[in-house]
Amino acid sequence: MVRIKQIEREQVLEQTKTRLFQAAAQEFARAGYSDANINMISTNAGFAKGTIYNYFPSKRALLLALIDTSAKQHFNFIVDRVGVIPDPRKRMEMFYQAGFDYVSQNLAAARVMFNTINGPDVTLKAHIFEVYQPLFQFVADQILNLGIEQGVFEQVDTASMALLLMTIYLGTASQLDLDGRPWLDPNQIVDLVLNGLQKKEATSGDHD
Repeated sequence: MVRIKQIEREQVLEQTKTRLFQAAAQEFARAGYSDANINMISTNAGFAKGTIYNYFPSKRALLLALIDTSAKQHFNFIVDRVGVIPDPRKRMEMFYQAGFDYVSQNLAAARVMFNTINGPDVTLKAHIFEVYQPLFQFVADQILNLGIEQGVFEQVDTASMALLLMTIYLGTASQLDLDGRPWLDPNQIVDLVLNGLQKKEATSGDHD
């Protein structure tokens, strides 16, 4: 019985935090970090004013927790779709497609991330870079290295290239219309990336 009550308390805690994160994402995306109203986040989540302080000591702590949670969800969303594909070229295609799908399905949280990346707070930018390291590493190890090992990608510095590919992704995915649709077609981005990465077939002149 004690164990059941503990599980129930943990479930309630998780549900409460999820509602607070959803409301926080909407408020941070709408107003920006500086102007976001902490009491509005609590009330929009369906709780009394000040409820957030029962779970997070400050507005900044809430933002950092939101970024951490969103980064994990972002990573899992992409990896779950990319990891089941054996062909590294198809993995690259799915990486961008899944990435854009995540943004469109989690628009408020994605806008918080993009606004933070493009904002003036250097510490927050560094934090985002840190929490997104697993995704950088996944691109390097499970897409680029795989393609090089299979002989379909050119030899590249995978760490530098992963950084470039992530920069392309985050930069293009941040260009959204009011409905969350990207201005750029993910397929065009994939074509551009693959054209630069894929090994070029030897021409007839190479054998003369």
